Amino acid sequence: MIKKYLAAMAVLLLASGVFFGCAKKTAAASQAFAKASPEIQQKWSDAVAADQTNGYVAAITGYHSLMALKAQLTDEQITALNAAAVAINQRLYAAANSGDAAAKEASLTLAAMQNHR
Repeated sequence: MIKKYLAAMAVLLLASGVFFGCAKKTAAASQAFAKASPEIQQKWSDAVAADQTNGYVAAITGYHSLMALKAQLTDEQITALNAAAVAINQRLYAAANSGDAAAKEASLTLAAMQNHR
């Protein structure tokens, strides 16, 4: 089940990379959101805070909620968002494959959320 989900995550990761374009994470990522609306700034801050503590589910769902607002984002914000989403997905995939129990649990939670859509 986990291998199946991880394979699906890899496909999703590749698809999001194609959809949003390839991007490198930069130190200016948060700066890109400095002039965003308060709602978007808050979503970004919450997702980044979760990301920094390996709060995989909160970070990934936060980034995805921002992706849904793509029409309201600048190219620079989309680039920063894509880089952050790709990076956390890669860390989750690597941690789950390395036997990290929290990462495996997050993978299962995310898979369950995906199946309920």
